[in-house]
Amino acid sequence: MAAVLRNRFGFEPEPVSCGFAAAAGNAERVGLLLPQRSDDDGNDEREFGLGSVLIWARRETREVVVIAPPDRAGTLARQATHFPGVNIYTIEGTTLVETTPEELDPIPELTDAALGRADLIRSVGARPVDDFGYLIAEMHGLEIARVDRDGTMQIGVGTADRELHGYVHVNTDPAESLRKAAEMVSAIRAQGASSHPLNRRARQRWLRSALADNPSAVGAERLDLLPPLGERVLQLGPEPAASLDSTANTVYVFSAGIDPDVVPLATDYRRRHDPERTVIVTSRRDAFPATASIAAAAGIEIVAVDAPY
Repeated sequence: MAAVLRNRFGFEPEPVSCGFAAAAGNAERVGLLLPQRSDDDGNDEREFGLGSVLIWARRETREVVVIAPPDRAGTLARQATHFPGVNIYTIEGTTLVETTPEELDPIPELTDAALGRADLIRSVGARPVDDFGYLIAEMHGLEIARVDRDGTMQIGVGTADRELHGYVHVNTDPAESLRKAAEMVSAIRAQGASSHPLNRRARQRWLRSALADNPSAVGAERLDLLPPLGERVLQLGPEPAASLDSTANTVYVFSAGIDPDVVPLATDYRRRHDPERTVIVTSRRDAFPATASIAAAAGIEIVAVDAPY
């Protein structure tokens, strides 16, 4: 990294302390080399994004040069436009090249065949949700079924469970299987229930689901669930989820745990939906002052509420 900083900016960098990336700089700028995206597709896998950079750099007066993997650079450059002094580069050979911001992908339309399954989903007490062109069934924010674009319903919590269900219950009535899945998840994802893997996953979506049932908790009349920003790789993972209060033209972005990347993701939801207000919603136990600091810098509010878990 020292060589590419030297070639681009003409200074001899000195090592800088950073807990998640290689870092070096001088008095005017500091470079951070973000690690490559991990090939591990486990649902607990998290990578360091722009939020981690912003937390680390919130007291920096130097320009922050983020050297990003090529597959993430365009997204990070788009998000960085909201944070002056942070610039995204990639390495081409031995040269640093500033990255052009990448636009968000358009949201695919749900097919009529998929939408035809919505009544079945509602009939078992689950919520039909647009998951970037796929219809899914959520129970307290946890995906219990996914509908392909041809209307085929795959039942199960996560990819592996759906595949297993397809082998074991091939002759079972889908409505009955969906009802059993909904009942099981409803019992597990209940406030005060014993700890279980299924009530520790996707808590940000659980929080979103609870507020959709009780929108007045954030001062809204109604909250409509929004599709994610792109196709989700980790369907049980921690990626923030969003809702829209169309009456007040406010986007709410839901987060669980300490997740500084919720702030740059909230700027993407703001870019997509152009609301008057953008608000991050988290539980009271997960309110993190450093996240609030970088959110305020981007003109985003944070509201802490009682968690349903």
